[in-house]
Amino acid sequence: MVSSIKRMTEDFYRVVASYPPRRNYPLYKYHNNPEKWHMNGTVLVECKDGRVDIKIFEKDSINTHHLEVYSDDGPVMARLTEELDPVQE
Repeated sequence: MVSSIKRMTEDFYRVVASYPPRRNYPLYKYHNNPEKWHMNGTVLVECKDGRVDIKIFEKDSINTHHLEVYSDDGPVMARLTEELDPVQE
């Protein structure tokens, strides 16, 4: 019985990578106060120290984008860091 449980868990928990590993030298494009930007993916929002950090994990890709919204005693500012594929540069 122990051998059948061991075999079942080995088959069930087999991990297959669906995406290539992260790039050693990622490419970024920066936007200050973007008026409009669109991307599909999973969104992670963090609020801390008067800043809002938004990370977008692009759908069907390994790219991660970062939007930081902040105000240092003035107007609200936003900085977008967009990760690009090497062929998009």
